[in-house]
Order: sequence, then structure tokens, then C-alpha cells
Amino acid sequence: MITRILIGGEGGQGVQAIAKVLIHAAHASGKHVAHLPNFGVEQRGGVSLAFVQIGDEEISYPKFREADVAVLLSHRSVERSKMHIGTNTKIIFDNSIIGQKELLGFRTEKIAIPASHLAKEKLIPRVFNMIVLGALTEEIGGIKEKELKKATLNYFNDKIKKKHELKHFNLAALEMGEKTIKGLRK
Repeated sequence: MITRILIGGEGGQGVQAIAKVLIHAAHASGKHVAHLPNFGVEQRGGVSLAFVQIGDEEISYPKFREADVAVLLSHRSVERSKMHIGTNTKIIFDNSIIGQKELLGFRTEKIAIPASHLAKEKLIPRVFNMIVLGALTEEIGGIKEKELKKATLNYFNDKIKKKHELKHFNLAALEMGEKTIKGLRK
């Protein structure tokens, strides 16, 4: 089985960071992976998409037509992602940025995660994407927590060397995302 994940947001929100940490953690957990980044000409501020596939079998092509899970982090990413969202696509979105009304046209399961709000209130704003990653990995399953933490620390290694507290904030954000999804299931 292959899980197709589309992650969409604005440049600077860490869309590609989510994707890269996710594929490294999945690969270290024994999965086959594929990642295809897609962004506009702007380095920051343009819409950024990441096509990610994780599976127990080989993946023949990195891009896909319809996602199993779509992670939406900005208003403009909703519009850019809609061609990849079908009736069976599960949408995970940051409801501190995107309102429910923006997603009314999608007749599919929607999971609201207040990632930006949680990051600002309980951690630091820049780790909101790791809250989203924690929620996503909990939702899709199959990725070892140890490997997710290791991939996160490896990805942010240079930043952590400069600001040691980022280790705590990133790991706490992953855990917060996982707990948020678990709380929604109750």
C-alpha cells in the first residue's frame, strides 16, 4: 500500500521541511518514499507544494493525481491543491489560518489542527510546521517515533547548534501534534 500526501502552504512556512523530515523518518522506518517539491518562482511568499509518497512497495513515479491526505497551511494553498483533492482525500488543515468556510466545497473528511495558535501560545511560532508533522505522522501511522525525532534533529542540526533550545521546541511540537490528533479521536 502507498499513501499519497500533498502538503501545501506559503513559501517560508516549512512545507518542504515537513516533507523532507517525513521522507527521512519513513525511509528509516523501512518504507519506500518519494518526494517531489513544487514551488513558484518566489523563494518566500509563493505557494509551495510537496508531493510525498510513502509505501510498503516500490514507488514508480513521484507525482500523483489524487492525494490520500492533503495538508493545507495557507489560503492560497487551498486553491492550488484542489485538483489533487478527491472525495476520499483526508484534509488536515491549520484552522488558525484557514477557516472551515474555505473548505466547504470539499466533500471529504477534514481534520482541524490549530497549529499556529498552539505554537504561539505554548512554544514558539516557528515550530508550527512540526506540530503539523506530528499530527500527520500520527494520522498516517507506520513511522517510528524514534525515527521521526532523529530525522527532525538531523534536519535542523545546524540551527540547533546555534540555538540549543530549538531541540526542545521541535521535539515538543512533534509531541503536541501527535497528542492533538489522539485527542480528536476520543
